[in-house]
Amino acid sequence: MAAKRKSAPAPEPSAVSPADAALDAALRLAATRKWSDLTMPDIAAEAGLTLGEMLRATPSKAALLAAFGRRVDGAMLARPADADGTVKDKLFDLMMRRFDALGPHKAAVKNILADLPRDPGAALCALPGFLRAMRWTAEAAGIKTTGLLAPLKINALAMAYLITLRVWLQDESADAAKTMASLDKTLDRLSALASSFPGFPRSRQASESA
Repeated sequence: MAAKRKSAPAPEPSAVSPADAALDAALRLAATRKWSDLTMPDIAAEAGLTLGEMLRATPSKAALLAAFGRRVDGAMLARPADADGTVKDKLFDLMMRRFDALGPHKAAVKNILADLPRDPGAALCALPGFLRAMRWTAEAAGIKTTGLLAPLKINALAMAYLITLRVWLQDESADAAKTMASLDKTLDRLSALASSFPGFPRSRQASESA
């Protein structure tokens, strides 16, 4: 009689989904290696996934970057902005939440951003998600994002974020003081330049002189 093959025991359910495990693994590897050098098999091995599981969880590195963006967006929007604050106050709080969410992965973010200029395709794939995040940021702060001026508002906010991002990448202070100072100054400048945009943040100086 042929021996019957014993079925493998069912794996215990994991609290972390394969998609989250893949993203966590990618960020760990990106903290010490060039993003362009990472392969999907590398990430799957780090995450403890088979290539089949990896494919079902996330089909590409671009998809991993998109998932990272959504994770950071979710952390930023986990609670409403302070209803009593000014639009500028809300933008400041929301953007600092974003930097707080990125904080544990700063080394990975540095390596990923360093490689994006060498991979225009990946940069183009990341752009829609980034602009969508800026739209969500604006709307969470009470800024109207419909109408003819909407693209200008979102692009201006994106520029303010990117200016502050450059400072954050070099800010090693425990309290992110340099980042906060840069963001505050940048939002004030943005307020002065965009004071004609309905619903856009205005600095106290601009409000008092209006």
